[in-house]
Amino acid sequence: MAKLLRLEAEHGRDAPRWTLGVQVSSDCDRVTAALVATVGRRIDLEPEIVDVATSPVPHETRALFAQLTRPGLAPPDPDFAGRVTSLCAQLADVEALLVNNLAGSGRAASRLLAVGVYDPGLWSCGKAMSGGYLGLCDAARLAELTDANVIDALPARDVARGGQGGPITALAEWVLLKHGERSRVLLDLGRSVRMTYLPRDRGGHAASRILSFEVGPGTRMLDQLTRRLTDGEHDYDPGGRLAVQGRRIAELEEHWLADPYFRRPLPRWQPRGVRPERFLLDAMRVAIDCGWSVRDMLCTANHFIAETIVVAVRRCLPRDAEVDEIVLTGGGQHNGMLLREIARRLPDVPIVRTGQYGPSGEALSPACIALLALFRLDEVPANPSAVTATELPRVLGRLTPGSPQSWRRLLAAFHAGQASARSLRAAS
Repeated sequence: MAKLLRLEAEHGRDAPRWTLGVQVSSDCDRVTAALVATVGRRIDLEPEIVDVATSPVPHETRALFAQLTRPGLAPPDPDFAGRVTSLCAQLADVEALLVNNLAGSGRAASRLLAVGVYDPGLWSCGKAMSGGYLGLCDAARLAELTDANVIDALPARDVARGGQGGPITALAEWVLLKHGERSRVLLDLGRSVRMTYLPRDRGGHAASRILSFEVGPGTRMLDQLTRRLTDGEHDYDPGGRLAVQGRRIAELEEHWLADPYFRRPLPRWQPRGVRPERFLLDAMRVAIDCGWSVRDMLCTANHFIAETIVVAVRRCLPRDAEVDEIVLTGGGQHNGMLLREIARRLPDVPIVRTGQYGPSGEALSPACIALLALFRLDEVPANPSAVTATELPRVLGRLTPGSPQSWRRLLAAFHAGQASARSLRAAS
């Protein structure tokens, strides 16, 4: 907050603009929100994360999401529309509680321009059908419950222009973590591993060199092996303590690394992440014939994930890319064995956590959504073709007005920024 007060004192009339980002987790089991105050326009921003909060999603809402996203859900489902609208309404109730807690009174309530929302959505993809995305934000309900202007459906425009729909947070991550002298790699050790190249900020066209893509399977693969090893007693391997008790099976690691997935060209991203089943199903059958234990497979999986990361650093980044630092986020950063294997393979590259530079792992994603809302207001395309494979970058997000007071505040902010704002045609 001290930095925020300093920014307000320094910039006077150009006071910080307040947005709030809300992210629903990929499994729809929690919602996290971050309140962000930002000085500057377009991508020349100096953001400050003011507050962050997380709320669990009720069990019945999680169960409803699981039903709607179950593989092989067979249409026609006469109750499909009703279940979708019910899910959206239930999520809006959870989101509204967080928004009102973070910005319901005081300074933020009187200055909040918009709430950005990102959720797992419902996706259609595959050779038999064109890609499609249906967001799970009931924007009208959320606006009524909070009085805030709401920006949602962030992947929709990218999908409409032939893009993958993600990853759409790369530009916002660069704004939050960029450095004038160091090029960084943001390594998200989540259910899938995602890598984002954040070139050093020396002006010019640094942002145009951003890359973000899925490396390969992540913690979901380790969690499935852990549940099998412990007969369901543990959902994950705390600190990698079970994995270190096994041995690395070179034959299995080489088999996994030869999977056709790793020959796919960039950009590479999937809405539900890399499913580990493609790596585990045949491996389980071979394990029985070869006498491999699940403990050995878990150990090998850690080596395998570390190796995919190193291969991606060496082969997928631009030839002239320098990696001065690896910044970690995601649940896998707490796996000591995995981190040790990554560090062993990249001994000359410092590895740090996001919290060392301001945004904690919990705050990073919703803070990025808050910045995406600001990009929408500033008419900044946030989907570079090199990241999402879109035919043409577009301004992302659908804007739903809140209360008359909130809408007037937003119109005043638009008017104040007209001198520096670009037209929509120029932004596209």
